[in-house]
Amino acid sequence: MRKTPTRRSGRLQATEGGNSDSDVGEEDSSFLQPRSSIRAHRDQQLGPTGPHSSPAKETPKPMVKEEAKAPRTRSLRGVRQKTPESSDSENEAPRVVAAGGTQGSVEVLDPRKQWTKDSRFLRPAAVGRSRTPIKPKKTSFTRWICYFLLPCLLLLPAAWYLWKLGCPMSLSEFPSHISFSHLWGVQKEPCTSDCSFVLVESIPDGLTYDPEAPVHMSVYQSWMDLMDGAQSSVDIAAFYFTLQGADTGVQDPSSEEGEKVLQKLMDLSSRGVKLNIAVNGTQNTTDLIMLTRKGAEVKFVNFESLLGGVLHTKLWVVDKKHIYIGSANMDWRALTQVKELGAVLYNCSCLAHDLRKIFQMYSYLGEEGATIPSSWPNDFSADSSLSHPQHVLLNGSNAHVFISSSPDALCAGGRSSDLDSILATIDDAKEFIYISVMDYLPRLEYSEPKRFWPVIDNRLRSAACDRRVTVKLLISCWPHSKKAMFVFMESLEVLSRKPLECPIEVKLFVVSATEKQKTFPFSRVNHNKYMVTDRIAYIDQASLCKSSQVAPFLKGTSNWSEDYFLNTAGVGLIINQTGAGVAGSITAQGQLKAIFQRDWNSQHTQPLSHGMRCASRD
Repeated sequence: MRKTPTRRSGRLQATEGGNSDSDVGEEDSSFLQPRSSIRAHRDQQLGPTGPHSSPAKETPKPMVKEEAKAPRTRSLRGVRQKTPESSDSENEAPRVVAAGGTQGSVEVLDPRKQWTKDSRFLRPAAVGRSRTPIKPKKTSFTRWICYFLLPCLLLLPAAWYLWKLGCPMSLSEFPSHISFSHLWGVQKEPCTSDCSFVLVESIPDGLTYDPEAPVHMSVYQSWMDLMDGAQSSVDIAAFYFTLQGADTGVQDPSSEEGEKVLQKLMDLSSRGVKLNIAVNGTQNTTDLIMLTRKGAEVKFVNFESLLGGVLHTKLWVVDKKHIYIGSANMDWRALTQVKELGAVLYNCSCLAHDLRKIFQMYSYLGEEGATIPSSWPNDFSADSSLSHPQHVLLNGSNAHVFISSSPDALCAGGRSSDLDSILATIDDAKEFIYISVMDYLPRLEYSEPKRFWPVIDNRLRSAACDRRVTVKLLISCWPHSKKAMFVFMESLEVLSRKPLECPIEVKLFVVSATEKQKTFPFSRVNHNKYMVTDRIAYIDQASLCKSSQVAPFLKGTSNWSEDYFLNTAGVGLIINQTGAGVAGSITAQGQLKAIFQRDWNSQHTQPLSHGMRCASRD
């Protein structure tokens, strides 16, 4: 029986008997034909041959596609050309068995399949997909332009805007950022840091001390000296202006100093000195009308509508190099009828530039339709802060100084707030903490509903009871003191009893008054607002903001209740000058400590139990 050969992988093998193609005889040579004669091979009858052989029964043939000779093409490097000879077992064309049992390697016509090119080999394409022509690749130069140059050109203006003006929180703030930079931009200028520091005081008429007690320049004299030396500009931020006795309905010689200050302010324009004023509220008082007529530029800051509080700040910047920060209002009573304390720094332009940014912030808020932005442009960012104070010379001695502000909404980038500065000063103390403020109320007092606010109170308790730091509080007592304040004071002082024996002590400072002086409204009170420790001094002038480290001297303008930190504007001056001063001078911290001890040991102090008698308000 003849064995029917089968072609596999280009070679013939026997379908039966297992003989290899090497055993095929000459009679089978007709099957060993080149691929070009495969048609003739298919036309041959399978089975016995000869003149008497019966014709084979005709079998219907399936529609097949004959294998065409693959055209000669230049093969792609790395791409396997798929031909019938090289088809893998997975995609091998179906084999059809012809009549007589002969198998032929043919491809069934299947309209659902097409052949498409892959990156490695040819595979059938998905049903319904057509071959997409290959797009020419972009050149490296085109890629460089698209992927590098164009994005850089687009990012450069955005980067400059963010660096110069900061990031606006919304698109609505974009125009205001531009106007800030144009109208209120602060130019970087060389500045001086070799400063002269002077503490100034207002001692009410009739208030006396021992002859050995320290004496300082008066606030009145410091203001007159600043105006006498002014050459180009005087910037003043104030709560209000009542420099004449007539403003308060009082006829008394003690108002003379305030009236002289007002006259000196009006004379500035005749000398070519520009007077700029930012004042709380919207009321144009008599003093401000007189100053406006003399060429002063007055901006009314409606702080109540902006934040629900007041602009309680009291600062001066003269010629962009001399500054005053203190507790004294622009009021004749602040010069002769109220006990005040402040600080003047001469020839200190580095610090003056920083303080003037806060003044410019107030000036902008005095513009018609101005609102507080969610983020201030970089032109208003602080030049000094708790973590990065300015290194200056104060009276020849090294010092670290910075300006704080309140409330948080007016603390531009990097600006430390008053509240944080106070807390950091308390935490930094190692030996003592001396505090002199008009009001000390650990609660929200001037808003509803009232609530307990123990932020500062807890820090003082911890300093005394945990670290054994001596804490002394000198609180004012006058007819406008709230009786609730003395209850809070008692809760502090009780910690000094056994068995706790925490070193906390509280005293009241009372400014005596004659019968006539009692008729002067809102006077005869210790209006000081400062804190001094063995390491830091803080001078506050209106209210407190944030910071995280403090120096041994702290002076400000704020009373110590939550309202003054939440929605009232103020600034603070923080000085760290613990090193020894030059010969013949003492440090700022040493000067402030001497003032506190003078007041603490004077005949004007009263025990805490006296509080309910001097206060008249519930």
